[in-house]
Amino acid sequence: MFAPLEPSGGGPLPDRGRLRNAVNALFCTAGVAGVLLGGWALYDSHRSGQYRAESRTAIRQACADLVDPDAVLRLDGGRDRVSADEDAYGHRLDPSDLPDLCELRSGRAGERDRPPYLTLKLHSLPQPGLHVLDPDDEPFDPWAPGRPTGDVTDRIAAPLPAPLGDGRAGSHTARAVTVEAVCREDVAGVTSFRATATARYGEPTAGDRWALAAIARTAAVRAAQRKGCETTPPELPADLPAPGRDLGPADRAAGGCAWYAAHLHGLGDRKRLPDRALGTPPAERAAQESCVLVLGTDTRRGILAELLAEGVRTGGPSDLLTNPWWLRTHAYFADDADGTRVKPFTGGLHDIAAGQAGRENRVLYASASCGGRPAVFGMTTAYRYDQVLGPRLDEVFTAYATTTAERHGCTGLVLPAPE
Repeated sequence: MFAPLEPSGGGPLPDRGRLRNAVNALFCTAGVAGVLLGGWALYDSHRSGQYRAESRTAIRQACADLVDPDAVLRLDGGRDRVSADEDAYGHRLDPSDLPDLCELRSGRAGERDRPPYLTLKLHSLPQPGLHVLDPDDEPFDPWAPGRPTGDVTDRIAAPLPAPLGDGRAGSHTARAVTVEAVCREDVAGVTSFRATATARYGEPTAGDRWALAAIARTAAVRAAQRKGCETTPPELPADLPAPGRDLGPADRAAGGCAWYAAHLHGLGDRKRLPDRALGTPPAERAAQESCVLVLGTDTRRGILAELLAEGVRTGGPSDLLTNPWWLRTHAYFADDADGTRVKPFTGGLHDIAAGQAGRENRVLYASASCGGRPAVFGMTTAYRYDQVLGPRLDEVFTAYATTTAERHGCTGLVLPAPE
C-alpha cells in the first residue's frame, strides 16, 4: 500500500523490534516518574524546611530564646516538628518570674495527642523550698511494671542524681541534666542560675544526655548574662553514663553511702540495720549527695518472729513485698542548703535555718557550716522502720551527719537531741 519511508541516505528505516520498543517505553516512563519523584522530594524538602523554621520560632518563643533551637531539634534522632504547649497554663518560660519552665511537644500546635518532647526548667538561687525532706518521697516502687523479681528491695524506682565531673557543673540522671552557672559576684541577691533539661521521649542515649547537658548549660549561661551575672561554668564531662538503680551489699558501699559501710565495720549486731545500699558517686564539689539504705526482704523475714515477740508492729505478710524498710539520706550544701525545708506531720513546710536540728514526721535533720556556707544533713525513714530501729536510728544518723560533715570540712555541727 504505502512504501516505507527511507532515510536521506537511502534504504528503509530499521525495525528495532518489540523488545527495543518496550525498553524505550520503559525509559520514558522512568524518566517521567523521576521527574515526579524529584518534584515531590523537592516539595517535601521545602515543606520540612518550613516545619523546622516554624519549630525554631516556637522553641525560641516558648523558652525565652535561652536555648539553641537546632540543638533541640536534633534530639531523639532529629525532628522536623516541635511546638509549645498552648493550654491555660502556657508552659512558656518567663525569666522574670523564676522558677519557671517551658514544655515542648513533638508535632504541630493544635494537633491532638502530641507526645511530650522536652522540658526546660530554670531556677535562680537561693530559692526557698528548693528541696523538701519528706518521708512520703519513697525510693522504692513495688507496683512498677516489669519488675524482674518479687523482691522490691533489689532496685530503687528512680536513679539518684550523679554529679557532673567534680559536681561544680551540676548533676544528671538517665533522662535529665542540671547545669549551674555561678555568678562571680551576687547580682541583686542572686548567686547562680540553674537549668534542667529533661527528655520526655523515653530513654535518651548517652549522646542525647550530653546534648541535654549542652542545652541546659546554654540556658543557664544566657539567663545569667541577661541579669548581669558574670559566669563561666566548668566544661561538661565527655561521658554521662546512665546512673544505676541496683543496690549492693551495704558493707561494701561507696560514694554517698561510704559512711555507712564504715559504720557497720566493728558492729556485732546488724540484723535490724539495712544490709543493702546505693549512693551517689563521690564528688568533692557536689551541691548535694544522697544514699539509699534498705533491709533486704529475706533479712527482714528472718527477724519477724523476734520483733513480734517484743511487741513491735511489723505489718501484715504483704508488707514484706509492698512496704520495704528503708532509710534515705540527703546532704545539701551552700545555696541548696539555704533552700531546704522539712515537711512536718501536721502539714505545711518550714525552713531549716543555720544552727537548727530536730526530728519530726520520720525525718531527722542537722545543720553545720562549710567554708562559711550552710549545710543540711537529713534522713527520712520508712513507715514503722523508725520504731523497729529504736535508739539505733539515732546512732546511724549521728554516724552519717558526723562523718559527712568531717569529709566536707564542715564545723559547728548541730545534732538533734536524743529521743
